[in-house]
Amino acid sequence: MSWKKVRKIITRSSMQRKEKALQLFSNRCNCSQAVFAAFRRAEVLDEAGALRLATMFGGGVAGLGGGLCGAVSGALMVLSMRYDMGGIGELENKKRTYELGRQFMEAFEKRMGSCRCESILGLCIGEPENLQKARELKLFETVCVEAVATAADILEEML
Repeated sequence: MSWKKVRKIITRSSMQRKEKALQLFSNRCNCSQAVFAAFRRAEVLDEAGALRLATMFGGGVAGLGGGLCGAVSGALMVLSMRYDMGGIGELENKKRTYELGRQFMEAFEKRMGSCRCESILGLCIGEPENLQKARELKLFETVCVEAVATAADILEEML
């Protein structure tokens, strides 16, 4: 098989995961669910399980709006799943995973300006009036879509 063909297959696979994340997000999954479910290790966890696990991390963690961006949380869970500390004897994996998490967060912050939901959106969606304002300003359809896409792009670079 030629390199060109291998690259095409890899690119198609990469685009499929990013597209899957954006599709999940557009179908009312939260940012964390979208990223985690699209990039999870399918041989370890099915999509329904991934959606369940990631639910709590959307909307700046539990919908409070002030915490870590859900796209970041979902991506960090992907890195944990990939480079996990699956047992007590795997402490080196833990260190490596933390380092990859820091690298991801640095790259995301560089591209999005922050890793915090409130800073990215410019308001705290945990407050009902701000949640309504975010909807009116279509921040979920613009800024949050960009956050999901950015997380997907960075994961593709790292995995």
